[in-house]
Amino acid sequence: MSIRSVPPLTGDAARGAEADLLAAIASGSQTAFAQLYDLTCARVFGLLLSVTGARASAEEVLQDTYLHVWSNASEFTTYRGSANAWISEIANRQAVERIRQTADASSSAIGGLSAPSEAA
Repeated sequence: MSIRSVPPLTGDAARGAEADLLAAIASGSQTAFAQLYDLTCARVFGLLLSVTGARASAEEVLQDTYLHVWSNASEFTTYRGSANAWISEIANRQAVERIRQTADASSSAIGGLSAPSEAA
């Protein structure tokens, strides 16, 4: 598989290109997926880094986000918003869920510790 270089797009051209790429991804186009990733990954990673606060977590959530985009591209509809907003919303939801899971695991570990008993 060869991946073509994507020229930088801005404004309405970018929004239209992202929506077109999602339609192609819904049909199984790996090339379209690679192009969408190249077009959006820096912005999405920045969002994830600001939400998670940790590079490793942001990288893991980025992977989860694009896996979700690949698996659910057919759910995207332009009348509900832009492709950028749809991907960002998925990323934010994934990041919040990751934080929640981490917090739950931490509180479970702490909850398993018993407090020292007081001598009467």
